[in-house]
Amino acid sequence: MSLLLAGAAISAVGQIYSGISSMNAANQTAADMRGQGDIVFAESLRTANIIIEEGDKFAAEQSLQYIGSGVQLAGSALVTISQTKKYAATEAEAVRKSGEAKRNLAYSTAGRTENEGRASMVSGIMGGASSMFSAAGSGGTPTATKPGTITTKSSGFYSAFDAATTRGSVA
Repeated sequence: MSLLLAGAAISAVGQIYSGISSMNAANQTAADMRGQGDIVFAESLRTANIIIEEGDKFAAEQSLQYIGSGVQLAGSALVTISQTKKYAATEAEAVRKSGEAKRNLAYSTAGRTENEGRASMVSGIMGGASSMFSAAGSGGTPTATKPGTITTKSSGFYSAFDAATTRGSVA
């Protein structure tokens, strides 16, 4: 194997390894993003449940205050208690939806990150393959003609170009 091909092989392996490493890093980042999105969503559900519980407690306190002051739980007192519960439910739903939207954004961003990682891997593989084909296409078998001068035997597509430009010798 010539030095040119050996160098190209080392370069190709490096490019492929770099592409695979980039993809693995992107996949880990994407997994972290999804995990963070899940945490945010779970926290929003917990907060929503607390809002509902607090709303129910406040509505119960309102009921006791009305009853304690001699007001029957009918008419406007009942409407006020109902509105308290409705407000808590509306607020809890807004918190849930916000958490869900943040989770969806995290998942979407994670998907794009994974796609970028796959593109890096493909780019590394293509770059490595390109290096190998370029080295193989340039002839790749050096022969010594005199000390300090190296000539390459050209064949195939590049031979006409080599003959016209370098006459086959590289100093």
